[in-house]
Amino acid sequence: MNKQLMLVADIEKKKEDQLAQKYAQATQDLTQQHEKLAGLEKYQRDYMNTVIESGKQGLSSSGFQRLQSFITQLDKACHQQRDNIQKAEKVVDQRRALWLQQQRKRKSIETVIERQRKIEQLRLDREEQKMFDEYATNQATRRLQG
Repeated sequence: MNKQLMLVADIEKKKEDQLAQKYAQATQDLTQQHEKLAGLEKYQRDYMNTVIESGKQGLSSSGFQRLQSFITQLDKACHQQRDNIQKAEKVVDQRRALWLQQQRKRKSIETVIERQRKIEQLRLDREEQKMFDEYATNQATRRLQG
């Protein structure tokens, strides 16, 4: 077996493992980004309900402006978080593609190694068969001579 090829296979496997780990980290980050958005949206809904209840009791114009300003800030924060999610999704897609590409590379090297192993085994089997044939021929020759 080609030791150099085995070494390459080990290196490629380690690269694949590292890329798989980076992919998993990106997926985890995406999940966290979704959780942040859900938290912001829940806070926004709860705040809006509070504003509605406060509005029923009457608000001053300055109080209304403060509420409106804060709601605008919450909208911006939600929008920014959606942008963060889109970026995180792109990272996940890129890392998944890199991981799958590395996986294909490793598998192709392993296929070459397996092919070489089969060729070597076939060669050994033929050698062994040749030895058995020679042994049988020698045995038959001795019997005929003896």
